[in-house]
Amino acid sequence: MVWSVTSALVPWLARATLPAVQARLEPIGIGLGDIAFSGLRISPWLNGLVLSDLQARLDLKPQDRIQLRSRLDIATLEVRLTHPFSLRGTVQATGLEIRLDPSDRPPQLPFDRLSNARLAIGDVPLGDPRRAANAIREKLQALFSENHAIGEVEFSGEVILDIEGVAQVANLYTERVGETFKLRFREDDIRAIAQAKGMDLVPEQIEIVSLYPLRAPVILVLTDQARALAIQHAPEDVWLQDAMQHVIWSFLLTRTFGPVFATTITDAQELRPGNTPNERAMDFHNNAIGRRLASENVPLVALPQRVRSDPDVIRHPEEVEPFGEDRLLR
Repeated sequence: MVWSVTSALVPWLARATLPAVQARLEPIGIGLGDIAFSGLRISPWLNGLVLSDLQARLDLKPQDRIQLRSRLDIATLEVRLTHPFSLRGTVQATGLEIRLDPSDRPPQLPFDRLSNARLAIGDVPLGDPRRAANAIREKLQALFSENHAIGEVEFSGEVILDIEGVAQVANLYTERVGETFKLRFREDDIRAIAQAKGMDLVPEQIEIVSLYPLRAPVILVLTDQARALAIQHAPEDVWLQDAMQHVIWSFLLTRTFGPVFATTITDAQELRPGNTPNERAMDFHNNAIGRRLASENVPLVALPQRVRSDPDVIRHPEEVEPFGEDRLLR
């Protein structure tokens, strides 16, 4: 009887309290409007509820003048109380789709749409809607801004990456690392994007790019930019072109992400099988030259000429031994 009465009253109560809930969410940066759902079901033990076909307009910057232009659709939203005494529990959304308006899209997010997604967040304070929404927002912000969320937060879904006109669906999902969760792409999707752009990425590079999904589009764009500049400025000499590509690529990665991350990416490239020891030494050295030029704030337009004339650049594998092992950089 209690379950029957509760099941009958909760949908009405939910709709009646929506304006108050919306007002409490705006101060923490979540605007919701035009909320609708087709059904609301209470669990027999009264410890959970399930919303069906939830739709809403979304605004992640409710203080600005551009409001409620993003869309949120959830096929099933389940809220379950797992710790009755502390009123904490889990929130799980399946069939999740988010379409972000440019005004809402965070600058570090390389996509504006999530689809066919599932999201599960644990240890949410369900007793207070505002605290619950704030906890969910903080976990999602950590995951999608810093790619490092502590506690239970699992995600899987599809995004569309647009790499300079080449659009590709990529599968994004969380991977547990100790007590944290991190996002990553499927390696097959990164490989497909690289092939569509004509990029010759080694497996180690593909793995690294997939591990940094928030940086993946930029990494691929910089890789393509370095290749294009090398072909443009050194079409007549394959080894000069190779030197130019390594210097420019390392330079661009360093200028964008810093020397440590740039070294991680470029070192993975040198694990390519088939290179001779001199070819590998040449590439490592020129990568280091690129990082140095970035630290010296050399303009990008000056790099092709620097590669041609700088005595510290190695322009052919046969120059490695005369160059001297003590002068080689890594």
